[in-house]
Amino acid sequence: ALVAIPFLIAAGFGTAALSMRLNREFGPETGSMILAAGFVVIGLIVAMAVNSRSGKPDEVVNEADETVERASDDASDPAMANVDRELLMAALTTAAPMALPGLLRVVMRNLPIVAAVAAAAFIMTRSNQTDVLEPGE
Repeated sequence: ALVAIPFLIAAGFGTAALSMRLNREFGPETGSMILAAGFVVIGLIVAMAVNSRSGKPDEVVNEADETVERASDDASDPAMANVDRELLMAALTTAAPMALPGLLRVVMRNLPIVAAVAAAAFIMTRSNQTDVLEPGE
């Protein structure tokens, strides 16, 4: 992990530099869209690479398809949807006491990242228009 941190920081600065360059060349909206599209393409390539490595057997894939078909058939029945909602709530209330300590450990372990994301979300949602007084007003 110690070796990866400088590379992650370098990737962040590289992304920021690329964003500034694209914004200068194409404008803020188009530059951001180009950068987002680039990350989508990278994500799709990584997802395809991970999928090709997993190599699930055909039996598992067919069984999963049958389960999805049965779930979609059940979703059309309103009485069954109510039962599903009740089962889901029962499962969540049962699993919450066991999952909460693990979730808190993960959040506390990654607290600097969580704080940075929260700060970025706060800054990005603030209004851009402020009343600035000109000298002499």
